[in-house]
Amino acid sequence: MAVKTNTPQIALLKKRVEECFGASVETRSDFARLATEIEATVREHISENTLRRLWGRISGYDTVFTRTLDVICRYVGYNHWNHFVECVAAEHLSESDVVTGVKAIKVEDLSPGDRVRIGWLPDRMCIIEYVGGRAFRAISTENSTLQVGDTFECSLFLKGYPLFVDNLFHGGEHCQRYSIGLNNGLTTLERL
Repeated sequence: MAVKTNTPQIALLKKRVEECFGASVETRSDFARLATEIEATVREHISENTLRRLWGRISGYDTVFTRTLDVICRYVGYNHWNHFVECVAAEHLSESDVVTGVKAIKVEDLSPGDRVRIGWLPDRMCIIEYVGGRAFRAISTENSTLQVGDTFECSLFLKGYPLFVDNLFHGGEHCQRYSIGLNNGLTTLERL
């Protein structure tokens, strides 16, 4: 039986493989070392190219056989693919939830010239000014990669959650996306 490779369970399995392997798997030599380690651990052969197909490094393959998944699951400590899927479902990993009771600032509640103070660990602090649309400009920064004059776009700030911004112009260079407070979220959020 074949399983689609673009499922959340496959993404989680690949993440757990890399955790068990102790490194991300990117190059041909990484895949060769991983194939060797899997074979040494579970005493079953899996080819480097099979792993490369599963990780999407060889195009044109969007399914993987359950026998392959069974071997990989044994490598990360599960009996087989179905056991892995059952355990993931039983873990009750909450990947979505309604956000309530959290301090929030939405751009539609701001007027051009309004200022917002944001802070995040370990000691980052910025005052940003709303300039219209979804655009903000940094007017004061402390211990941050953001510099005075940098601009970015976003639509929502949530205290305790990471801030993801688009179209960051930093030091004259354009960055598509940038994350702030990635691990612990915004620790300070106030409208000035």
